[in-house]
Amino acid sequence: MGKETYIELIIQFMTNNNHTGIDFREPFVKPSLRYVYPLFMFLHATVGVVGVAGNAAMVIIIGKHRLYQDQTYFLMTNLAMADLIKCMVVLPITLANLLIQNWLFGSFLCFFLPMLQCFPVHVSMLTFLTIAIDRYRLIVHPFKSRLPAGLCIIAIWVGAACVVLPYAIYIKYIDLGAMLGDRFIGVGICYVFVEKRIEEYIRAMFVILYAMPLAVIALLYVRISAEIKTKETVFISVHYAQNPDLGDNCNRFSRGNISNTWFSTNHNQEHPDSDDDLDIAKEKRTQNYLITMTTLFAACWCPLHILILVNYFVHENEINMSHYDITYILFTWFGFLSTCSTPVLFASWFMSDATKDRLRGYFRFSNRRRSSVTTQRRRCQSRFSEGSHNRHFDEGIAIECRSAERYGCDSV
Repeated sequence: MGKETYIELIIQFMTNNNHTGIDFREPFVKPSLRYVYPLFMFLHATVGVVGVAGNAAMVIIIGKHRLYQDQTYFLMTNLAMADLIKCMVVLPITLANLLIQNWLFGSFLCFFLPMLQCFPVHVSMLTFLTIAIDRYRLIVHPFKSRLPAGLCIIAIWVGAACVVLPYAIYIKYIDLGAMLGDRFIGVGICYVFVEKRIEEYIRAMFVILYAMPLAVIALLYVRISAEIKTKETVFISVHYAQNPDLGDNCNRFSRGNISNTWFSTNHNQEHPDSDDDLDIAKEKRTQNYLITMTTLFAACWCPLHILILVNYFVHENEINMSHYDITYILFTWFGFLSTCSTPVLFASWFMSDATKDRLRGYFRFSNRRRSSVTTQRRRCQSRFSEGSHNRHFDEGIAIECRSAERYGCDSV
């Protein structure tokens, strides 16, 4: 890089920071964010606190209940660890970098920060991809062994570290203290070396580590959902063939409710030698939550990915600089929201139906539903207590009561 380019950068730095009496060795907020930075500090602090608490609780629950023995939950622990790194390390440094005008973090962070910002995001995406592949093998090819979760996690972290290493090639650092004297000791300029064509690298990372994994995950989950639906339909047919008298008492319920309730209560007792040991109701529930987690993660980071892609085609100037700074920090905060959505969904996934009913009771809109469930439950219990000598009729009442408890009789 020529001497003229260094001089141009220094002149540009001095022009943008021509406030009289300012000490460049002390941090000062960007002019475009001077009036809104308290709001963004509060928003980022809220996400950081909620993310740390939620993901830490997620790890504790998985460890306390030994859920890590299942590959899916073990990989969920890896998601929580990546989110903890985002909240405790990446978020504070990123916020400071976006708010502060002058670079005070030294040469090491100048090269390391871009890698640190992208590293845990890639880990999360690759973990979601691994979960989808593992569940595909479990549901569609149940006779194949599942993926070794421990080795997959090691491969994910090593792979994510390797793909972010090229960032250092595109970063340059100018030590102003060495060039301009004592007034600028500890102050530098950290910038992207545009002549290296970093936009091609950014575009490749977007395709390889965001678009393609999401496409593969979508295809796998569609295939898994179709397979679960097929297994559910087959089991319903077998169930009615073995219990023809039960149909008259259960026609009022939807197909999904019958399958879920009967499978969860009688599968282990009456069908121990079935083709596989899958709990269809449990797998459907797991599938729904994993799809929601992946969708929210992709939606949270999509705006920032798109903004970074177009950044190298839009030239900043005094007119659009303030709008770009606010938009960038807002999209960054939106991306970090994924660290909160995953533990919230995990809590809902792990929570029992009774606990959910108690929590819904705190909201006014759920009172009608809860009263309806209570009335139906009492009616079912009253009918069941009257007794009957018909075994199939007793089973029909029992299923109706369990369905009333689980689904709130919405399908009645």
